[in-house]
Amino acid sequence: MHNLEGGDSEMRAICGMWMALLVLLALEGSATTLESGFGEGDEGWISEGGGHVRWQRFGGDPGGFLEGEGDGIWSYRSPPSWAGDWSRYIGGVFSYDLRLIASGGAEPPGVEVKILSSDGTVLSSSPPPSERFWTREEVVLNASNFGVSEADLRRVMRSVAGITVGPLGFEARTTLGLDDVVVAPPSGLDLATPFDDGDGGWRPEGDVSIAWVERGGNGGGFLSGRDLGDGSTWYFASPRSWSGDWTPYVGGSLSFDLKVIDSGKGGPYEADLVRIVGADGSVVTVPSSPSGPNPESGWTRLRVDLTPAAFGTTEEAFWRVMRSVDRVVIRGEYSDRGDEEGIDNVVVSPPVATDLLSTFDLGDEGWRGGRDVALTWRESGGDPGGYLRGDDQGSGQTWYYVSPPSWAGDWTGYIGGTLSFEIVEIDSGNGSSTFGDVVRIYGKDGSYLSWSCDPPGKSWTRRQVSLVPSSFRAVGKSFEGVMEEVSEVWIRGEYSNMRDVGGLDNVLVTLGPGG
Repeated sequence: MHNLEGGDSEMRAICGMWMALLVLLALEGSATTLESGFGEGDEGWISEGGGHVRWQRFGGDPGGFLEGEGDGIWSYRSPPSWAGDWSRYIGGVFSYDLRLIASGGAEPPGVEVKILSSDGTVLSSSPPPSERFWTREEVVLNASNFGVSEADLRRVMRSVAGITVGPLGFEARTTLGLDDVVVAPPSGLDLATPFDDGDGGWRPEGDVSIAWVERGGNGGGFLSGRDLGDGSTWYFASPRSWSGDWTPYVGGSLSFDLKVIDSGKGGPYEADLVRIVGADGSVVTVPSSPSGPNPESGWTRLRVDLTPAAFGTTEEAFWRVMRSVDRVVIRGEYSDRGDEEGIDNVVVSPPVATDLLSTFDLGDEGWRGGRDVALTWRESGGDPGGYLRGDDQGSGQTWYYVSPPSWAGDWTGYIGGTLSFEIVEIDSGNGSSTFGDVVRIYGKDGSYLSWSCDPPGKSWTRRQVSLVPSSFRAVGKSFEGVMEEVSEVWIRGEYSNMRDVGGLDNVLVTLGPGG
């Protein structure tokens, strides 16, 4: 508690400006895993392909389960609420319990798992056949298990319509039991405390008494903090189990829900929103702000980017703390009187879907023309699906495909990764071949990195370059200097000295080992 002048009117007037530049307000859920245990019903699962599904209260593994029956090929399909961007689950696991209850054939039927994209694409994998007893099966969500390229997997996972599991290639009538279905991200990535079953090991820091409240949170329970009034700003401190190396989270985010329960009729004052404390005592903080969340707005979702810029510090200082984190503390006090606040759904997430990908299956994805070219998106003719077509306008300049503005930024995480793409020469205009830079990666100040390769042929040709210094010629800044502030990527489209036509498809930039 701080004895500063001011009251509710001042607090309400400026609270909307709180951390406007560095903290993004968003209505985000904290759930990181999709789960159906069927303890109380079918949870929205349905049958597909002619089967019939019913919920059974007893006989599962344990408790309730789904019993599906059908002739030939049928499957269980996930509920509509599971549809969406599954990029965070790449490298994670789809797991389930399956039991063969009855079969009209001599051999147990095979099993097929399908991931259905919103554009109609289907990826399939074939785990082991079902058994007469409950068996736990796991399918790792990677490209090799589904027999596709990394680019195709990422394209599908960005817009998933559903996932199915059912018998494969079996004409006789089959009855299968399904239980405990889980789609989980790669293990150990997210740190999360929803406070639904207790305080999660969170601790008080400063003049505060904290207590777990079973109901009233932003979904389930929450953690309440009540000011004890000794004059210092108080914080919610993370559990000891969260200590350790946080470098995988650099570039990710810290998000949480806050609510002012009772302001004590006090006014706002400046204090750090978030502090991350290193094991050696080093501290990085989100810069001070004079106000907090609106006490009339209820639960407010807040997010802080885990980057040096968001914490107003240098790369060296930030990485020093993140290599060995002791704790993170989140401000709980926003009034200079005795107040009470609540916190809920704290999540620390690594960067999500950080590979850059353009497949051009649904549009031009923001790509632009560089110099004398007219770009158009074509719905078919790519490798496969759509592609980007470039028609030379004949001014004599070499033309390029230019990456979308959303690809600009710090590319240091891609060092050691690759840039790959497919190009084709549709019409050379009966001209002679020309040579020069095929890829240019531009920095903000005009410096660039250049790489050359052979011209494409009349069919789709894949090109790939490792994002390492030895692959490029640096003009202006060094390789590392350009990669720290990439503005655009230019991919050459012209390979003839006459008016020519070319195509681009499947551009992919992958993370390096340290990304």
